Amino acid sequence: MPVKKDLPANFVLRIELQHSDPLIWRTIVVPSTISLVKLHQAIQYAMGWWNGHLHEFEIDGIRYGMIDPEWDLDPELEDEKRKRLNKVLGTRKTFTYLYDYGDSWLHKIKVQKVIPTLEPMKFIFCAEGENACPPEDIGGLHGYYYFLDVINDPKHDEYEDMRNWIGQDNFDPAFFDEQQVNRLLQKIKI
Repeated sequence: MPVKKDLPANFVLRIELQHSDPLIWRTIVVPSTISLVKLHQAIQYAMGWWNGHLHEFEIDGIRYGMIDPEWDLDPELEDEKRKRLNKVLGTRKTFTYLYDYGDSWLHKIKVQKVIPTLEPMKFIFCAEGENACPPEDIGGLHGYYYFLDVINDPKHDEYEDMRNWIGQDNFDPAFFDEQQVNRLLQKIKI
């Protein structure tokens, strides 16, 4: 599956939110030369996150993320700027993406397929996926499952508060809107 460095290719990436049950996942197609910064944006849109928290990639034991001189608390984190996925991935097929250090949304990402191409991609797209992304700041998977129990039990003491907090009448954990995800992904300039 290695890609020759001089030939353009696209990666079909399977993104899975680890330990979710049922599994929350997406399959997106990106250029192999995508920057980690743009890949972060693509994952945010594909999964349904709001990009309100820190993140990092771990590839072959090296952690990449956004370096902020004012908040650089982790000297082992390498700056993700100017890092291209094909360069840092090499011949490896899997890596991880952690979003929100508090809630610890850990994603396993696997290169399912490498598609050689003669033309550069015009935009990133989502090919498929299943299940809704948990709401931000819900408290990780434990908090998400608690949230689901509460909003499905009108007699629960926190039912009204949770319904008001989510800001919608009906949260469907099985809902996934591929068209909406693709509209968002088209905003990323590649």
